[in-house]
Order: sequence, then C-alpha cells, then structure tokens
Amino acid sequence: MTERRRALLLFTSVFADGGIQRFNQTLLDACVEIGQPCHVLSLNDTPDSIRGREPRPGISITGFSANRHRFALGVWGALMRERYEHLLIGHVNFLLLARAATAASVRRAPRSLLVAHGIEVWSHIDGPRRPAVRWLDRILCVSHYTRQRIIDQVPGIDASRLTVFPNALARIWRRIAPILPRRPFPDRFILSVTRLEPGDRYKGIASVIEAFSMLDDQSLHYLVVGQGSDSDFLQAAAKHCGVGARVHFLRGVSDTEMATLYQKCEAFVLPSGKEGFGIVFLEAMFFGAPVIAAHEKGAIDVVRHEETGLAVRFGDTVAIKEAIERLCTDPELRARVCERGRSLVGDGGAFTFERFVERCAEAFGIPASREALAPSNIGDAAEDSRAA
Repeated sequence: MTERRRALLLFTSVFADGGIQRFNQTLLDACVEIGQPCHVLSLNDTPDSIRGREPRPGISITGFSANRHRFALGVWGALMRERYEHLLIGHVNFLLLARAATAASVRRAPRSLLVAHGIEVWSHIDGPRRPAVRWLDRILCVSHYTRQRIIDQVPGIDASRLTVFPNALARIWRRIAPILPRRPFPDRFILSVTRLEPGDRYKGIASVIEAFSMLDDQSLHYLVVGQGSDSDFLQAAAKHCGVGARVHFLRGVSDTEMATLYQKCEAFVLPSGKEGFGIVFLEAMFFGAPVIAAHEKGAIDVVRHEETGLAVRFGDTVAIKEAIERLCTDPELRARVCERGRSLVGDGGAFTFERFVERCAEAFGIPASREALAPSNIGDAAEDSRAA
C-alpha cells in the first residue's frame, strides 16, 4: 500500500464515556481499517488515560488534560512543523483555532473537514464562525436535521460540501458477550441510558418517570443507567410520583452488564428532544431491545415509528405510557420493531461498522477495497465502565 500522508484530528476526548467519544473511537478504528495514519490532539484526555489503552496501528494520540492553552499551542505547533493531507475538526469549538493556525502556516493547507454532531451546531453559527464554516472543504453531519440546520444558518453555502455522515455501532459491541450482572436486577424493567445533568433534561427522563407512574403494571421497574448532578432531582421526581421504590439509578455498569440489560429490558426508552443522532439507540437495537424515542431532530434517522421502534411527541407523557404498554402487551409489534431495528446494525445495515468504514474511506478520498473492509484482528480499547 502506498504510504498516505497523515491526518491531524482535533478531538474533545477519546477515552471517556459518551456518544461523541464512542464516535471518535469508532472513527479511529475505521482509519486503521482503511490505512489512514492519524495524529490525534485530544483536549481532555490525559497522558495516563492514553497510556492505559491498547494502541491502534498508525494512530498517535496526545492528550492535554483539559488545558486549553496548551492544546491551542499544540494545534499551532503541529500545523507549523508538519505537513498533513487532512485536518479533521472534531468539534465546532475548535473551528476558529484550526482556521487561524492553518492560515498562519507556511505549509500547504490540509484539506479541512468538520464533524457536526448535533446541538453544538444547531444555533450560533454567526459572526466569525460563518465564514469559517464556508472555508471548510467538507462538513460531516451525523443526521439530516443537523445538515439542514447548518444550511439554514449559512446563506449561500455550497450544500454539496455537507454530507450526511451517520454514526455507527461501535465494533466493540460485537465482541461483548452478555454476562450475569454483578448486582441484582428486577425481573421486568424498562431502561434508559443517559447523562444526568440539569442541562440534559431535554433527554426526557422526568417525562418517562411520570409516564411510568401512570402504568397499571406494578411489577415493572425502571432502570436509569448514568450519573450526574441531576440524579437527586430525578429521584425526588420519582418519589413525588409515587414510584420511588421502583425507579433505580445505576452507576458503574460495565459494557458486559450493559449488554445484558439491553437484552432483558421490556423497552429502551429515551424520548429526547435534542438528539444529534443517538448511538444508544443502535446499541439497544443490536441486543434486541425495542426502542421508544421522541420524533425529534436526529433521532428520526434511526427510529421510524412502528418500523424500527416507536416514536412519540416530545414531552407527551401519555404517549410514552401508551408506547410502553404496547411493547409490553403486543408480541407481534415487539417482534417486528426488534427485527427491523436489528437490521440497521446487522449485516449490510446502514449503521454497521463496515458501512462506517466505507464512509470514512470516501471522506478521506481513499478507495475502500474489500480487504480494507474485512474484519481485522486489531484489538479494541479496554472495556469502559458506564458513567454515561
């Protein structure tokens, strides 16, 4: 294989838990598959967290321990010292820095790409950001909604530069075998996986609690996997609704335990009003969980009503209650949405790792041969604990 010039990738973080971090890990795995060498500058990763991970061939990662000043100097230094074929900007907050450093460099400017995940680009593309967005060679939008929001904010932008570039099921899930949990779980439960911060209330957990309290079935429990400073508020909401004893907040759930929860839940419920895409929907579908989502934003690319899941109006607690009841009492509906949801992440599905590799190859201008798309023996990162 002809040696390819490296790509410089600017990430918020790689080795942490969350949707963007899973996306970044999957992107690096795809770069290994297509033979694209990368130098990653990660704002929030620490040297210790990087040393504890299995290396990916051709991928070097430098962490800056959340020091923004050092990170900015690192970006400038990398673009001044070395020649890169591609510059991939993993968050819009790095866009102005990347543009300024590229303009100051005496080297030939690399081809510039921006990953647009969701809420961070749905508004406030104005001022100096607007010409910076026009400067980009390519914008990789994880959903159709995100693509349209950028077009709406940047009049006259060449729409052909904005590509729908959806997330994929992380390859690690195919190598995880569900295990018996280390802690006792209820026999029957619905499930949510999310961050629990006050700024994330749009995820709809309070609405699920209210809907859960309206169910006649008292044998059902509600498990919420995640952590954050809003957990006290949500626990108080559950107590106020009279279901405090049947709503459980779980931390430190391993990926293997998580696979078991996905398999055994009556429904995976995350009626979020502002999902850029929703990687957790893919995880739930892969392990056979029927999904309930809000008919909003990027989620509609994944959860199609009565096909790959059930979609409800955001904040509609009655609709959430009825959706849970339908999945618990209608085996034909349940089987259909589970099968069709699983097809999205199964062989040939739109959101498989193999399809993601194809999209990455195209984004970096690399012909994707069959050999490049074949599964490799490259190890995955060590199992993460779920802190959502």
